[in-house]
Amino acid sequence: MDVRSFIKKQEAALKRYRRLYTILDFLGTAIILYLLLFYIHVDEVFQHLPSFEVRAGTSYDILGMDIAFGTVALAIIAIFLSLLITFLRHLRDHKEKAIMLIEQQYPELSERLRTAYDNAGVENLIVSDLVSTVSSGISKISSSTLLIKGKLIFGLIIILVSSTTVVYVVDNDVRTDAVTPEDIAELIEDLPFVGGNDDTNDGLSEFGSEEDEEVSESDSNMTQETDIIVYDGVDVDLTLSGSSAEGFVNEENATDEDVDFEKSSAYETSVISAQAYYEDFPEGYESIIKSYFEELANA
Repeated sequence: MDVRSFIKKQEAALKRYRRLYTILDFLGTAIILYLLLFYIHVDEVFQHLPSFEVRAGTSYDILGMDIAFGTVALAIIAIFLSLLITFLRHLRDHKEKAIMLIEQQYPELSERLRTAYDNAGVENLIVSDLVSTVSSGISKISSSTLLIKGKLIFGLIIILVSSTTVVYVVDNDVRTDAVTPEDIAELIEDLPFVGGNDDTNDGLSEFGSEEDEEVSESDSNMTQETDIIVYDGVDVDLTLSGSSAEGFVNEENATDEDVDFEKSSAYETSVISAQAYYEDFPEGYESIIKSYFEELANA
């Protein structure tokens, strides 16, 4: 068996195993965080926050299941925190190479496997004999020897136990009384980047008050007395009247003007008015019509 092909195969298997450990660690951490957040009423905090109170009572159809907004938000928070924790935990992992792990598990290959791997391209009697001996030894080694079964089993147990606990806690609504949603909402609103809108509002109110003062000062200046100026030998009084800044005059104070006003019509009244009674009846029907109305009058 080729030594270099064997090492490449073991390195690929080792990367898959490490990726599996990380996924198990992430899932276990996310489930535990979700359990803790649910236990301290974090999913009920959103209805007390102005930014999320509109969505607090909504739900989403996910895979045919009606899931509340609080549950979705809680899962997103747990996933985000789990990603952060998992990244920090595995940031400085000592990733030992597969060739070193194999030599640790198989002492008979110690130093010899690395030597054969480094000199695989060299052709001489000593190297060929070493490569032949190492190749016969590694042919019996499986990639599963690099799998740390204890870590895999521990991760699966954590996921199984935490998932069972979450199902029980959610179904029975097990929560703590030491912390309330109102307490958490107040704590969130007290954060600098969340409750920092008061200063802005104060600044706007101060700015508005300054503008009001400037407007009032300008209005008061309009009604102040001014000096009489001389223009082309004529004295001109620039004093404004007292009602110059009062706007529209109230209707009660307005003067009534007697103005003769005759309403006009779009049509002549004589043209559009109908006669109530005609003296001239159609010829040949006078007697019939008169007798009809006489009978109505006598009835």
